[in-house]
Amino acid sequence: MPVQGLPPYDDNNIFAKILRGEIPCKKVFENDWALAFHDIAPQAPVHVLVIPKGKYCSFADFSANAPAEEIAGFARAVGQVARDLGLEAPGYRLISNMGEHSGQEVPHYHAHILAGRPLGRMLPKT
Repeated sequence: MPVQGLPPYDDNNIFAKILRGEIPCKKVFENDWALAFHDIAPQAPVHVLVIPKGKYCSFADFSANAPAEEIAGFARAVGQVARDLGLEAPGYRLISNMGEHSGQEVPHYHAHILAGRPLGRMLPKT
């Protein structure tokens, strides 16, 4: 079911190509529900992207249309990646951009795991 105001899924987005094996990635983790890999333009010493294997253009699309087992499998994959990378004790930031105003660049739902140094405030004080 399309989410009002969102474009349809684009099978030619870069993450779809990575999932199909058309573009290589530096894989960190993979299970039935998700693929995790290092970002090619890291914004922190550790910058890993976790993407669901299903065709979802955003969090709104994923949360509205993914089956419960896919949502749980994806969420557990994110947690597993953080544990596997040893990020729980020092801490990490988990970000998912949704739409134009957030700066979402790839129209495939994904989460960023950022860590490896103190990251400071997420948004400046206003």
